[in-house]
Amino acid sequence: VLISSTRFTVKIGFHAQLIALFKTLPSRAYDKATTTWSFSLEDYETLMSASRDLVGVSLEGLPKTVLSLFTKSSPGTLKSLSTEDINLNCVDTKLVSSLMPFQREGVAFCICQDGRAIIADDMGLGKTVQAICVASYYRKEWPLLVVAPSSMRLTWKQAFIKWLPSLDPQSINVVLTGKDNVTAGLINIISYDLLTKFVGKLQEKRFRVIIADESHFIKNNKAARTKTFLPILKAATRVILLSGTPALSRPEELYTQICAVNPRMFPSFHEFGKRYCAGVENRWGWDYSGASNMEELQLVLEQSIMIRRLKKDVLHQLPSKRRQMVLLDPSLIKVKPLMKAAKEVETAKKKEQHGALLNYFCETSASKIAAVRNYVLDLLEGGHKFLVFGHHQDMLDAISDCLMHKKYSYIRIDGKTPSSKRQMLCDQFQKDKNTVVAVLSITAANTGLTLTEGTAVVFAELFWNPGALVQAEDRVYRIGQKNSVNIHYLVAKGTADDYLWPLIQHKLDVLSKAGLTKDDFSEADTTLFQVT
Repeated sequence: VLISSTRFTVKIGFHAQLIALFKTLPSRAYDKATTTWSFSLEDYETLMSASRDLVGVSLEGLPKTVLSLFTKSSPGTLKSLSTEDINLNCVDTKLVSSLMPFQREGVAFCICQDGRAIIADDMGLGKTVQAICVASYYRKEWPLLVVAPSSMRLTWKQAFIKWLPSLDPQSINVVLTGKDNVTAGLINIISYDLLTKFVGKLQEKRFRVIIADESHFIKNNKAARTKTFLPILKAATRVILLSGTPALSRPEELYTQICAVNPRMFPSFHEFGKRYCAGVENRWGWDYSGASNMEELQLVLEQSIMIRRLKKDVLHQLPSKRRQMVLLDPSLIKVKPLMKAAKEVETAKKKEQHGALLNYFCETSASKIAAVRNYVLDLLEGGHKFLVFGHHQDMLDAISDCLMHKKYSYIRIDGKTPSSKRQMLCDQFQKDKNTVVAVLSITAANTGLTLTEGTAVVFAELFWNPGALVQAEDRVYRIGQKNSVNIHYLVAKGTADDYLWPLIQHKLDVLSKAGLTKDDFSEADTTLFQVT
């Protein structure tokens, strides 16, 4: 297993002859803490060749992809990259001059990969502007196709108008319905939801340059949108995928995104699944839902197709965020109505557990309303301007009703809010000092909104997808934030939160080992909040 760009380790039980062989290799190193041996890649062939002569020893070698990447010079990697070598004279000066050094580095990385790469920067680091710059570098190959979540289509149009003044705004075609023309513009912006309606037209057009925003939307290889979009991406000449959370929960969900950029890297999902998804065969077939050799996978991706920077590494002026797990006053939590749902979770069989937990989660919402309402009002008493996220309609309604009753000015964005009104509501929150709260849906308002005037984020409810929670946090924690940001997770004991909080911690730990997130909810401060 690869452990760095120059070294690998061997995972094997004790074997006297093999240990003797290890000791003959000049680059050997033994780690007493982990009881593992590691070696330089220069000794790889020698080790593999000599081990074949040993009785009872069979070493599984490094994948060919790994060897080809790390045993020869790879000039397109970030470490060997010089941004000065990339001539951006063909791109609008306004855009190029606005790029921060790390953003220019990201653009150069993509161009060095011949325009096929994943920009996996933390949210708020300007993936959009980097993608527009890369696409503009290949402007002679346009028309351009941009695929994004439906709520982000108009945001992309505004970004192109802002950063490319040489572009005629009339040449930007935003596809809003299944009746629109998907190929009418020089730039064509469409949502993932509409992809299947235009599969024939898109295949016929054969776009050479494509941007896929929030590319984790194609993580499920069985989904219709993935089956439609993946062949189109593979056929394109330039493909730029953007995702601050390229694997929202499991490494297997990275596979389609890797294939979209470089189909030859891992031609067999089965082999990928065995090595990186802890693939195991059971009585029903193969299970690829785990995670294994994540450090190697991170090295492979960053050496070849993925560039990822963290906020704390590149934005020294951005204050760090501080998470607080706030334990709500148990006297305000209606636990009794939840007892039946709680019992069902405890007694459910493995196949039924998800459904039981979902039901428990739904019922938990109502039980937390009184405590959440009081917490929000107390926070307002402190003169704070903040965001409050919920998932269920009854929770969002209760918070909104509470604010209205107390005559606080607020905005609300949920699944029913039209895309055309979202920016107007964001502007109200950003510019109107009297608008002090943004009531938001975790799933419908966790991407594409900039609400940096807020100094805190409150989660009235948890959610089992940590990627969605981190994205929601970043509505405040992004470029332009001048204040320190506090994140408040309101947790109620004796509810579904008892299951969801540890689940979130576990999923983020898996992603952290892959280098895809540095967020760790286990470090959240725990504060007992009681209402007087």
